[in-house]
Amino acid sequence: MASESDDNSFIRIIRIKSANGSEKTLEIPAKLDLERPKRPRTVFTDDQLEKLEKAFNDSGYLSGSTRAKLAESLGLSDNQVKVWFQNRRTKQKKIESKESVKPMPEPTIENYSNFSLNYWTAAAFLTNNVISS
Repeated sequence: MASESDDNSFIRIIRIKSANGSEKTLEIPAKLDLERPKRPRTVFTDDQLEKLEKAFNDSGYLSGSTRAKLAESLGLSDNQVKVWFQNRRTKQKKIESKESVKPMPEPTIENYSNFSLNYWTAAAFLTNNVISS
C-alpha cells in the first residue's frame, strides 16, 4: 500500500482565496506544468494561406499522405496543417449558420404596400371562393 507521502509527490496543491474570504484547495497532478509558456501563435504567409485555402476549397478534409505533402510543400509541420484545417472547418460552419439565420427585413413603405396588396387579394379570393356548408 502506498503511503500518503508517496501520493503527495504526484499532487500539487494550490490554495485560492475568493473575494468573500473563503478558501478553495485545488489538487492537480504535479506533472502538469502551469508555468510553461504558451507556444507562440503560427503566423502564416500570404502564399501559405492561399495554398491552404485552395486545398480547403478542393476538399474540406485531407488524407494523411496529402496533408503531409502539403505541409512539406508549405514548410509547415503536419500538425500545423491539421489544426489549420480544423479551425477552417469551424469557421465555415460558423459562416453557414449565420447565413441560415437571416434577419427580418426592415419595414418599409414598399414592404407594407406589398403586404397590403397581398392581404386584400387573398381576402377577395377567399370571399369569392368560399365553400358553403
